[in-house]
Amino acid sequence: MTMKSNRRNFFKAIGTIGITSTLAPLATYAKDPQANEFGFSSEPYLQNNNAKDVTVIVTFNKPAFAHLEILDHNNQVLNIIYEVQDGMRNANTDLFKFKVPHGNKNFKYRIIAKEVLKFEAYKIEYGPTIQSEIYETKLSIHDDREAHILILNDIHENTSTYSELYKLNTMPRTDLVLLNGDIFHYVNSKFDLINKLNQPISKAFASHIPFVLVRGNHETRGPFARELKNYYDFPNNKFYQSFSLGKLFIVILDGGEDKPDDHQVYGQTVDYDHYRLEQKEWLTKVLQSKERKKAKHTIIVNHIPWFHSDDWHGTLHNRECFHEIVQKAKVDAVISGHTHEYGFYPPANDHNYYVIIGGGPKAGSRTFVEISSTHVLTVNLKKDDNTLINTFTRG
Repeated sequence: MTMKSNRRNFFKAIGTIGITSTLAPLATYAKDPQANEFGFSSEPYLQNNNAKDVTVIVTFNKPAFAHLEILDHNNQVLNIIYEVQDGMRNANTDLFKFKVPHGNKNFKYRIIAKEVLKFEAYKIEYGPTIQSEIYETKLSIHDDREAHILILNDIHENTSTYSELYKLNTMPRTDLVLLNGDIFHYVNSKFDLINKLNQPISKAFASHIPFVLVRGNHETRGPFARELKNYYDFPNNKFYQSFSLGKLFIVILDGGEDKPDDHQVYGQTVDYDHYRLEQKEWLTKVLQSKERKKAKHTIIVNHIPWFHSDDWHGTLHNRECFHEIVQKAKVDAVISGHTHEYGFYPPANDHNYYVIIGGGPKAGSRTFVEISSTHVLTVNLKKDDNTLINTFTRG
C-alpha cells in the first residue's frame, strides 16, 4: 500500500471509528459547563520553558479567579503568582496562563481558584474556592550540557498514546516532549483541545514536563483551529520557532496544509504558500544566527516530510521552500510524520541530512523518537513495542 493510499484509507475510516473514539471523552466533559460544582477541566500543563521562566496553563469549567502558589519542601507557600496584563489580574475566565520564574531550578506548585458568580463594574461575588494537587516540575536546567527530547506524532485523538509511549522511552530523563502534528482530526471547539489533548497529556506528564505543539495539517482544520494559540504558549506568538537545549539547536517549522490553497475544501480561507515563504526567510536567518553557531547539533522538526513522502502540493512546496537552506546549513536531521508509515533515511544524493518519519496512529504502527544529546548525539526511532527501528549517533 502506498503512503498516499494509506493516509486516504485512514481518513475515510474517521467517519466511522472517529465518532466512537471522541464520544466518550466529550460525554464525560459535557456535564461540566452545566455542573453545579465548580472545578478544573484539566490538570495544569507546562509550556514555553526558557532560560528565565516557564508557563503553567490551567482551565476551569466555569469563570474563575485563580492564582498559582510556589511551595517549599514542606509545602509552605513561598510566593503567589497571578496572570497580570495592563494592571489587571486575569479574572472572570476559564483560562489562565501563569509565567513562573524558575531561577534555573525545579519547583513545587499548586493552583488555587474561586468561582466568579458575579462580575460587575462595582460588585464582584465569588463562590467556593478549590485547589489542585501539588505538582513538582522536571525542567531542563539551562546550563546543563545534556538534553533529552521525546517526539510523538500523528496521535489522531488516540489519547491513551500519550502515556503509553511516554512510559516506553528509555532516556535517562525527558526534558521536553514535541508533538509533531496531527494530534487531532480537526478542531471544532475548545472541548476538542481539553478532552483530546490537555486532559490526557497533563495526566501523562505535562504537569511536570513541558511540551510543544507542532502544528500539523489537521490542526489547521475546523472552526476552532484559529483559536488554538490561546490555549498554549508559543514564543513570539508563532507556531514556528527555534531554541537551544543543551548542545542542541532545535528548529520547528509549520508545514501548513497538504493541498493547494485554492482547493475547494478551504473555501478561499487559507494562504499557506505565503506563510511558508515567510518561514523560508526566517529559517535562512535562524540557521546563520549566533545561537545556532554555538550549538553542536541541529535538528529540524516539521510535520510534513519533503522527501520520501508523496507528490502533493504541500510536500513539494515545503521542499521548495526549505530543502536548499537546510542542505547548505548541514543540519543533522529533519524529523517528520504525516505519512502514517515510518521511515528512516540516512544522508544520500537527495539530502545530506537524516530524514526520519514517524508512523501512524494505530497500535502496531505507532512510533516515537528519542533524541539524547550528551557527549554524543543519539537519535532513535522506535515502535510502540519498544523495538528499535533504526538509530544514528554523531560525536
